[in-house]
Amino acid sequence: MPNRPSKNIVMHLSSLLFIVAFIIGGNAVGLVFTSAVATTSSSTSSSDSSTVAAIITITEDAERNTVFRPETIDITKGEEIFIGNNSSSPQSITSGTGPEDPLSGKLFDTGVINSKGYAEFVTANLDPGSYPFYSSTNPSAKGSIIVQD
Repeated sequence: MPNRPSKNIVMHLSSLLFIVAFIIGGNAVGLVFTSAVATTSSSTSSSDSSTVAAIITITEDAERNTVFRPETIDITKGEEIFIGNNSSSPQSITSGTGPEDPLSGKLFDTGVINSKGYAEFVTANLDPGSYPFYSSTNPSAKGSIIVQD
């Protein structure tokens, strides 16, 4: 029987290929992360076995308002989210409905992601449910993560 790579190696390779495909194929959805690979991530991830299961892009609409695309994502508990900032200004993904929310930043917070930068986080600490988020540098930009078992 031939030697097969371990499950962790396959998972890491699939995550890497997913991100590379996203960066290379980004023009299809209007994304350009010219420095994503060379930029240091402001990652809140500490898991070695997670796979990138969702991508959130921070961008601007026709009126130059900061928006999250998609605005709502569905993810399974423990999966990793890749966030790319394609807007012209620093942004974040911070849990809560806004800065006045008592839970603001308590469940997850990417910290500030510079323009053309990226961050990742794993949803291992989130129980099934819906989690609103906003950008700490632009609180009118809002979205939601729906975590399932």
